[in-house]
Amino acid sequence: MLTGFKCSANLATQFNFGVTKISFGQVLTAIALANLGLFNGGLSLEANAAAPAKAAKTTVKAAKPAKKSGKENPEAFAALKEGVRLLSEHKGQEAQAKFDEAIKLSPNYARAYANRANLHMLARHYKQAEADCTKAISLDPKLYMAYLNRSWAEIELGQFTKAADDASKAIALQPKLTMAYANRARALNQLGRHKEAVADCEKALQLHPKFSPAYVNRAHAYVGLKEYEKAVADSDKAIELNANSARAYANRAKAYRHLGKLEQSLSDSNKAIELDSKLGSAYFNRAAVYKAMSGKDLKIAQDMGFKSDLETK
Repeated sequence: MLTGFKCSANLATQFNFGVTKISFGQVLTAIALANLGLFNGGLSLEANAAAPAKAAKTTVKAAKPAKKSGKENPEAFAALKEGVRLLSEHKGQEAQAKFDEAIKLSPNYARAYANRANLHMLARHYKQAEADCTKAISLDPKLYMAYLNRSWAEIELGQFTKAADDASKAIALQPKLTMAYANRARALNQLGRHKEAVADCEKALQLHPKFSPAYVNRAHAYVGLKEYEKAVADSDKAIELNANSARAYANRAKAYRHLGKLEQSLSDSNKAIELDSKLGSAYFNRAAVYKAMSGKDLKIAQDMGFKSDLETK
């Protein structure tokens, strides 16, 4: 059960969009507002998220339910609005109760399922998030945020081909959805399609030049392409925009290791683990650094004429 938002450090706790610094909760609020139907048209997720939280709340109160082909249950919509408000205040348990209420009042309410998926993601309940998104899509095949959310869940579940496909569907429905390009790039990296991932990151950065996850994912791609200096530069930028990005430190650590900068690599690996204790790539890189360091020390010892005896074996 959610008792509040306990997002991991790997899910950036703070983003910078332009000159406006916003919290991860505000980003999720923007996702929820999009799911709610209050943000439509050409506005990107980030443009919505950049609005101050107070203004976003006013928008929720002033807006009316999006018109649909069928009659919308006003009580369910009210519960959904309240859930979005609670989400913006980081009250996860209360927000989930409201989304559950909206679904109980209107079992075929696609946006309620899409919003509840956000909370499942924060709790790292990825299968439940995927299930809620799938339900939302079955009810409203044009709900682009449901495809986006499902791609996020599928990445965490290791279903990278599905994640790339869902991100593509989100992009087809909303071509200016920056996060969808970032999600697809991350999935493509895991599939070894690094050049395509770079292209997606560059598209994301065209839409929003200060979108930290795009730099993180492009750095990952550059490591895969063995362009380590570029990977370091993108990681530097990602960390400048979001100092709590564990993946940015992990990517830079890997690039440093390949460049032979073992001390810097070890430091970044430790920082990545400090920020996200469940980030496996950081542990793997740290182990590789220790191995490289031990080999280096062993060679120095041998060059100095040291020979191990039985006691030191």
